[in-house]
Amino acid sequence: MRRVILLATITLLVAQITASGTAMAESIENRLGITGKIGVLVPLRDEFISGTSEARTGFAVGGGLIYGFGKNYAVEVEAIHMPNLDVEIAGDKVFEASFTDLSVGLQYRFLPDSRMVPYLGIGADFVKGDLTGITGNEYDMDWTVGGHLEAGLDYFITRGIAFTVNMKGTYTARGDVKDGDTEVGKYDPTSFMGTLGLRLFLPESAFY
Repeated sequence: MRRVILLATITLLVAQITASGTAMAESIENRLGITGKIGVLVPLRDEFISGTSEARTGFAVGGGLIYGFGKNYAVEVEAIHMPNLDVEIAGDKVFEASFTDLSVGLQYRFLPDSRMVPYLGIGADFVKGDLTGITGNEYDMDWTVGGHLEAGLDYFITRGIAFTVNMKGTYTARGDVKDGDTEVGKYDPTSFMGTLGLRLFLPESAFY
């Protein structure tokens, strides 16, 4: 009797694991996902602000929405905020910058039915920020535009929850730094960013 119960239990467990694995292997086609992520941003220009020598690596946080269409494609809209980026001259901090990168992108997702889904992406970026001097002077970093290339990996813990890793390189035109309506310099947010995060996906039935 014990052997029968044990065999039945093992059979049920195997069936559950198989069903779970199959569920997690389905793609995100026609599904909306919500993403939250944190990471670091590394400025790639020697002069983040014109006349300075360097900007230090900064903290990045944000999130957005992703929607799958077709078998291998997804569109993603994100807002990533860099709250405090130290800008230095000869090793001395002279400014603290904060800026937000609003982006829209297209992903090509490899192996869309597997638990581990690598992807490549391309998109457009719109950046704006603020600049504060060590003496308290405040300046506006006006809107500038650019584009990005990215590579990442989504690992599905369940069908509705995925752990995500992303690397993104952003190239932008130089933007104006303004004191009121007067241009006082330029800034260049061209950068590399690495992030970790979670995605939560809604079922297809949410759109019917």
